[in-house]
Amino acid sequence: MNGTRVGYARCSTDEQDVVIQTEQLLALGVPADRIYIDRGFSGTTRRNRAGLDQALAAVWDGSVFTVTKFDRFARNMAEANEILNDLSGRGVLFGLGGSVYDWNDPFGRLFLQTLAMVAEFEANIGHQRTREGMALAKKNGKLKGKQPKLPEPARRSIRRRYADGEVSLADLATEYSVGRSTIHRIIHGAPENPR
Repeated sequence: MNGTRVGYARCSTDEQDVVIQTEQLLALGVPADRIYIDRGFSGTTRRNRAGLDQALAAVWDGSVFTVTKFDRFARNMAEANEILNDLSGRGVLFGLGGSVYDWNDPFGRLFLQTLAMVAEFEANIGHQRTREGMALAKKNGKLKGKQPKLPEPARRSIRRRYADGEVSLADLATEYSVGRSTIHRIIHGAPENPR
């Protein structure tokens, strides 16, 4: 298989890095200018993943769409199948690490569908554990919700200064380095974290 490889890497949070994935893709023969990346996106949906869209647009008949691990590509069976059908229809093979799979081959299809099923299952188990942990923390009084962006003294000062006509919403947002919507909620809305 000598098809040109196009690589895709993804990490779920902005704090994570894709250096290892990128190095692995380069080692697999993916040119550096053909590696597309999404940072801070879950693999459970294709929505808003510009890097994935760019990678899918960059492949052509005879090329190999390449990822280092299946769950970097997708954690949703329906979307994985949809994308793999599209790639196959365009004559593109799927590279998983050093192996290349043909979606039209019964074994290749079974293997990739199994990986999609496992990836979705793992994502669902992770979500379930998170919900259970949050419910337990809330029950034990350790989960109190999102904390206000600004401390109460700052919020009092904002309300007073705005009521006195000293400053505008925009000026306060700039001064406190927050969005105008935050200032609007402080002035006009309910308390941010009622107890």
